[in-house]
Amino acid sequence: MCAQKHPHLHTLYYNTEVTEIISISPRIKRFFIRFPHDVHFQSGQFVIIDFGKLPHPYATRSYSIADVCNGPVIELCVSLKEDGAATPILFHQKIGDVLRVSEPQGRFVLPETIEHKAIAFICTGTGVAPFRAMIKDLLLFRDYRDPVHLYFGCRTQAEILYREEFEALQAEHPNFIYTPVLSRENWEGAEGYVHAHYAKAFSEKPDALFYLCGWKDMLKETRENLKSYGYTRSEIRIEFYD
Repeated sequence: MCAQKHPHLHTLYYNTEVTEIISISPRIKRFFIRFPHDVHFQSGQFVIIDFGKLPHPYATRSYSIADVCNGPVIELCVSLKEDGAATPILFHQKIGDVLRVSEPQGRFVLPETIEHKAIAFICTGTGVAPFRAMIKDLLLFRDYRDPVHLYFGCRTQAEILYREEFEALQAEHPNFIYTPVLSRENWEGAEGYVHAHYAKAFSEKPDALFYLCGWKDMLKETRENLKSYGYTRSEIRIEFYD
């Protein structure tokens, strides 16, 4: 998931090795990247890849880390933008290739102390990447017991990333409410767009903290809806990609 594409003039980069690539679909790949040292990481953060030279003013792109990390290997889950400057290059990488990658950074992270009665993650596509790390952090490492919601908008079942893992977490943790929503396929689960589904739980404004990640149009509509329910800027945190 590409979080942003601003230049980072003072960022320190490391030569990292691509150790594994998993193709989810022609448009989505999971990349496993090994640093020369253990990675210090907060769930929700991203790394910057320096591509050296791109047909674009900036040679760097930022990608969210898609799993909790306790060693030298991180995972990225990336969607191909065929007319983009960077992802076509990334999608041609092979196992053993070297990438120049920064340390994890960013402030789209969980608070040290959570004061709200629920946390809701709302995303589309590979915007689920930072939320996978955050949700596992909450459930597996923090033993968080209040409700954790994930509303995950996809087009078809084939695009429901990490489905088996989220279903297993839901089975093991009754406070995890997992709602994948499909917009282009009829199935037994939620259909349409995420907006109608999170409204069922939050339109009456129960105490909650929201994290949003995905396409700009979805983020804009979600933020407007949450504000109409009465939530304030301090209760809504956003990461976008393009």
